[in-house]
Amino acid sequence: MNSKYRIETVDSNNKYEGLRTLWCEVFGDEPSFVDSMYANFGEDITGYVAVDADGRVCSALTCFCCGTFEGKPVYTSYAICTDPELRGLGLAGSLVETARDDVLSKGGISLISPAEPSLEKFYGAHGYLPFFFVDKRNTEDGSDEDAEDFIFDEEDDEYAKAEPKMELAPLDYIGYNKYREEFLADTPHVRLNEHMLRLVQAESTLPTGESGLLLVNGGDAICAVNYTDANEEDAAEAGGEMRSAMPEIEELLINPRLSSISSEIADEMACRLAAHFGQPALRYRVPGASHCQSMAAGLTEEMKEEASAGSPAYYGFPVE
Repeated sequence: MNSKYRIETVDSNNKYEGLRTLWCEVFGDEPSFVDSMYANFGEDITGYVAVDADGRVCSALTCFCCGTFEGKPVYTSYAICTDPELRGLGLAGSLVETARDDVLSKGGISLISPAEPSLEKFYGAHGYLPFFFVDKRNTEDGSDEDAEDFIFDEEDDEYAKAEPKMELAPLDYIGYNKYREEFLADTPHVRLNEHMLRLVQAESTLPTGESGLLLVNGGDAICAVNYTDANEEDAAEAGGEMRSAMPEIEELLINPRLSSISSEIADEMACRLAAHFGQPALRYRVPGASHCQSMAAGLTEEMKEEASAGSPAYYGFPVE
């Protein structure tokens, strides 16, 4: 890194304000969101900044503890941003390595979620390996008129077991996590801590103000629904129709007893959910191996061997 800059942790209001300002300018978030993140994680969140000789924040990174994986604390490096005029000087890379080394010195696992595949090479050069994976999918039309697109129907012998009706009940993060741990019992995954679960609950809110953490059909599945502002990509997927907000299923987990009936039961549930929310299509995420969600540093040799053997681990919620 250029010697004109130094790496420091955020230990003053001036540094925090500099980090928050840069974060909001680069990612378009509101200052209140940054404040809520830091208030939620408390002592389990650290800001790192690269400052110039005048103390101006030129690059920033926020690192928080989100849970544990196989007994090791897991820290996510998030909202990595650099002043556009100062990119290419190695500031972000230096921040990544500083946060990584601090996490590893505490015996933890350091995670980074590449926002796009091209960043995997960049983070790989800083000691990170692809490790946590997910499947990102889109439904087809989920309307009742196209029931032939569904996996189960009334004439199917497994129809009763599949229970394709859609009865949803809100959960708080404690109830949601109880089902989550039960459904993921046989899947290597990050056990989310209370701080992360509170963040998930805050981000999963329906337009009615009710919780978007939902129990499906009394225990067939759970899902975390988040409404986002519509954009051109959403409009294209919705046949050109712009909507003020579009639902996304950030996590859809199926009860293992239903997964044993069909490997496509998650697609069935997602189609039913799209119809329930009055959407021609929606995006959803399930455990899988098609998309590298997070890269990791600080893995044990056993973890690396399991990953190379094709046993993907699961994180679950967007941290890109």
